[in-house]
Amino acid sequence: MSSSTDISTLYREFTDALTEVLAENAGGPARRGHLAKSRAAVKKHPKYSEHEYFLAVEAAFEHWEAMQNAGHLDRSS
Repeated sequence: MSSSTDISTLYREFTDALTEVLAENAGGPARRGHLAKSRAAVKKHPKYSEHEYFLAVEAAFEHWEAMQNAGHLDRSS
């Protein structure tokens, strides 16, 4: 991804990748690789903001929690 990519798109891709990893209980190597690539793209973008990064992480956890509450994750209890 180039630095000309819209930062909001990169944050959204990062949020989606993190949500996938959380939903898969740490995911396989491919999912973790996608997360690492999207995180790196966000962090090296010239318009990177730590505040926006934390908002993206928070959004991923909110998405994961909503999925969990909706029963989309296997529960072992």
